[in-house]
Amino acid sequence: FFSPFSIAPPCFSPLAMTSTALPLLRSLIREARHINDYNFRSYAVRRVKAGFDKNRNLTGEEAAVAIRDGEEQLQVLKRQVVLGQLYPSSRSVME
Repeated sequence: FFSPFSIAPPCFSPLAMTSTALPLLRSLIREARHINDYNFRSYAVRRVKAGFDKNRNLTGEEAAVAIRDGEEQLQVLKRQVVLGQLYPSSRSVME
């Protein structure tokens, strides 16, 4: 457990420590969990985690571009969730 006043552990990256990246990660995962279909939901969560892992060491302008791309992906994900709720699919065997 790390308090907000402790020094960041070495596993945290510059991108993950920004004030916008962590809430963006949480929002993307939260929105991905709202997808009705099991396969799409697991893919979305996996893709969000992989994207943040890939951009872990970005700093400066590269990090800002990655954050903007993530915000655009969040909007796409929100639209996908709404479409999934309008046209629900049958439950998967995995659920």
